[in-house]
Amino acid sequence: MVLLACTTFLFAGVYPSSLPIPALILAALVAVNRPWRAAGPPPPLHLWLKAIIIAMAVQLVPLPPGLVDRISPAARPIWQSLSLTPVDGALPLSVKLASTLLAIGIAGAALLVFVTGTRIFSRGGVRLVARGVATIGLLLAAQSLAQERTGHGLIYWRWDPGEGPPPFGPFLNRNHFATWMVIAIPLCLGYLLAHASVHHHREPAAPPAWQQRLAGAVDGRSLWLAAAICLMLVALVASLSRSGMVGLAGALLLGATLRARRARPTSAWALAAIGIAVVAAALRVGTAPLLERFGAAGAATAYRMNIWRATARIVRDFWLTGSGAGTIDTVMLVNQRAPSLFRINAAHNHYLQVAAEGGILIGIPVAVALALFVRASRDALARDDSGMYFLRAGAVSGLFGVAVQSLWETGLTNPANAVLAAIAAAIVVHRSSPRLGPGA
Repeated sequence: MVLLACTTFLFAGVYPSSLPIPALILAALVAVNRPWRAAGPPPPLHLWLKAIIIAMAVQLVPLPPGLVDRISPAARPIWQSLSLTPVDGALPLSVKLASTLLAIGIAGAALLVFVTGTRIFSRGGVRLVARGVATIGLLLAAQSLAQERTGHGLIYWRWDPGEGPPPFGPFLNRNHFATWMVIAIPLCLGYLLAHASVHHHREPAAPPAWQQRLAGAVDGRSLWLAAAICLMLVALVASLSRSGMVGLAGALLLGATLRARRARPTSAWALAAIGIAVVAAALRVGTAPLLERFGAAGAATAYRMNIWRATARIVRDFWLTGSGAGTIDTVMLVNQRAPSLFRINAAHNHYLQVAAEGGILIGIPVAVALALFVRASRDALARDDSGMYFLRAGAVSGLFGVAVQSLWETGLTNPANAVLAAIAAAIVVHRSSPRLGPGA
């Protein structure tokens, strides 16, 4: 949780200078838990996730001129356009090594968080981590709402992020802020239901006295979780991120479907949190900005289509090996043809961006890893007959919400979001499924 908090509040990890502290924390976490010493062979999912990192590293290897011109013929013209001089000799597949190295670092860190998390959660600690996510989310939402109203476009009321839309909280991009919330809100809702399931199963045979019912209703942990969920929902709406709100709607729909498959614990606090959040968001944001924001979706879609067409040209040019992980903004310096007030620095569709930057080389292991994760998630939910099921369901719903949001955004390229997604994925597929006890 210290790792997640540092990565999130240090400008969401977008500045390389903010990453050494989270990197040291992660190194200590890995050194203490030594995930490579887990009993038995590694699951196929872990192997394919490693294959993604290896494929990204292959893009850094200088290749003979004849080979690189054959398997990635568009790479040399990009190098020559950027250097303004002829480029001879061996070339790597990536058109910008520094960007690919950074992308490997972020992806590798997320992999380490996931693998280490599954090892830690096999021994327990899932509820502690869920409480940590709720606490960080509560603080993040409060800081972001205050900054949005009084920060005048400055991060922490002091740092100017430069050109582009105004930041939201420590995030330079409000859609990336929304990605964090799309993962965290369903996770906390799932924990709230898991917590309620404990009290549901421990109901006494005789009806309790009114004093006991009142004490049970005023449950401190449920109240705190509901407050965190409520404030995070308000912050997500206040960000005016259309993709984030659509992604959360998808997450809640899947969560409701998964919840309906099991005995339904008392969810009054969850319903109260959502209800209060709707009222608070209406008071804080108002309906007019929301209607205006969604009313402009048509123009935004047309702009996205121009970006997607430009990205599709990159996919066509680099279909086999990709342009290099993290390099789409560099390639767009040469390939951007659509008129725009801004330089295109992302595909605004994570699936297209993976295809453009990774080609078949990275696309195949990514597709296999996604399929294996879906299967592992389904198996984990099927075998869990404890209250922890609802926490798993909340985590997988949040990840599904991000998958929906990724049709319009690339929020998982943000280090803070990558760390949180890795934690949520580890919660979903970890093998241990202890029954929730009185301390839940």
